[in-house]
Amino acid sequence: MSKKKHRGRIQAQSDHLEESVSWAQDSPPSLKQGLEMAEELKGKLSKKELKNREKQFKQLERFMKNASEAGGIYSPEFRSFENEETNDGTRVDFELWAGAFGLSVVIIILIIFLA
Repeated sequence: MSKKKHRGRIQAQSDHLEESVSWAQDSPPSLKQGLEMAEELKGKLSKKELKNREKQFKQLERFMKNASEAGGIYSPEFRSFENEETNDGTRVDFELWAGAFGLSVVIIILIIFLA
């Protein structure tokens, strides 16, 4: 079985927490899928963990929206949105290991057509 072309994850992390939602698929995740993954990750956190990352999730969502509006992003791409008010590494990470994320429909059609 071959590796999927588009792989990555969204992660909530600190010195005492590591939760993530990952993807491995043949087509790039859309903005909608990325936002759904962020919501899924939020659902894995306690109220306190989520509150400590409220601003960071907003930054992540803005990053994904901007990337999608600009035509998408390509691997490798790693972004950390840190809560600088804590001393325990509280953050939300976006990791694109392979492929692309947030491509517009036109770009996806071109990729399929040219492949």
